[in-house]
Amino acid sequence: MSSEYGDPDRPTILHCFADSGTESEILAEFGDVIRVSIDPKDTNESEPIKADAHLYPEDEEKHWGFPIRDEFSFDLGLFHPVCSKWAATTSISGDSDSHENMIPSARRIAEQYCDHHIIENVPRAPLRDPTKLNGRIFGLPIEYERGFETSFRVPEPPRHGSLLTSTGASDTAETSSFYFSERSKEWWAATKAYDPRPYAKQHLAKNAIPGPYIHFLLRAWLAVYEEEQGISEGRVDYSNYDSEMETKRRQTRNAGLDEFGNEDA
Repeated sequence: MSSEYGDPDRPTILHCFADSGTESEILAEFGDVIRVSIDPKDTNESEPIKADAHLYPEDEEKHWGFPIRDEFSFDLGLFHPVCSKWAATTSISGDSDSHENMIPSARRIAEQYCDHHIIENVPRAPLRDPTKLNGRIFGLPIEYERGFETSFRVPEPPRHGSLLTSTGASDTAETSSFYFSERSKEWWAATKAYDPRPYAKQHLAKNAIPGPYIHFLLRAWLAVYEEEQGISEGRVDYSNYDSEMETKRRQTRNAGLDEFGNEDA
């Protein structure tokens, strides 16, 4: 890592294409966050920088004005390139060809400035081998499926068949981002695990990635980051600790009385 930002002992995280930067609330718990967007709001502990993170294909060099110097790098980058080209609403009542594919811009920034990255978009977007997450996996009352292209391995997410709604387990979502007005801003913030105060309800419902998704991906990245930084060197593996202790307890319960005798007697 090489960066002029924040604490040198903490990871540095780049967050792009995020005006409100809701996810930076969580990212800032794990590192120092720089957020680059054309209209960044000062909504959380990330450092907002007003700039265009998009490469315009007609003249790449002229329109490439990314505000971070080439010699600096980030431990992680989270990117939200605009999804309009593949959004369901565009397929119903719009022209997908009128919307530009910004995913290549995200990849170029990621490859140049980030040791590892996450690129988020709708599932139908042309992401590379994406991990697909939805509300059912985390017991949320919303579907909100999203795809995540990552530069690191993400374990296969668990599969749950029902949504945990306010009335109990269900096969259908309690509401959706298309009907965001059905619930209050506080309900959407609680469902997606964010502070409701700095953000608009429509943004929380339609754009903010649920907090459990971010934590799931961060756990996978942190495992790689700690290994690469040598933090995990010499760490004891406790993954089988519970089963090993249960085996010992069973052996103790089943031991004969003579096994507890005094060997020196």
